[in-house]
Amino acid sequence: MKFTDLTDKLKMSKIALGFWRLNDWGMNSEELLNYIEAALEMGVTTFDHADIYGGYTCEKIFGEALALKPELRSKMQLVNKVGIKLVSPNMPENIYRCYDTGYDHIVKSVEKSLKNLNTDYLDLVLIHRPDMFMDADETARALTYLRESGKVLEWGVSNFLPSDFN
Repeated sequence: MKFTDLTDKLKMSKIALGFWRLNDWGMNSEELLNYIEAALEMGVTTFDHADIYGGYTCEKIFGEALALKPELRSKMQLVNKVGIKLVSPNMPENIYRCYDTGYDHIVKSVEKSLKNLNTDYLDLVLIHRPDMFMDADETARALTYLRESGKVLEWGVSNFLPSDFN
């Protein structure tokens, strides 16, 4: 499937709004909600997240704003990336920084993201970076489980080069 086919299938906007540094923006939930609504009004409906953004804080900030007007969820696509563990006070179980594309980590990360974002599904989940120790079968098993359970509509990869697939 080509990327353009996927964007048509998911009805993604041509521009995605990223929330990597959301915790630095200093917006309260109402201000962020206004920002989200303004983006939607301009036709930006695809919102990019990753579980690690802002030291594991940005999803929750976004989710708190979305909780103020949950009907907006049906007007947007939430894209999320998983597969990296960072050392953070917000994730004390992570004792070292590494990539982790294993079944348990992916499923746990997505389920936590769903809770943080105040949604019951993600439109697209991407493996954030190439993991030289990835067990492709195990990764695919996790993503297939998440899709079959309705928690993820589609999945793919981010920051991969063609040579990463060899």
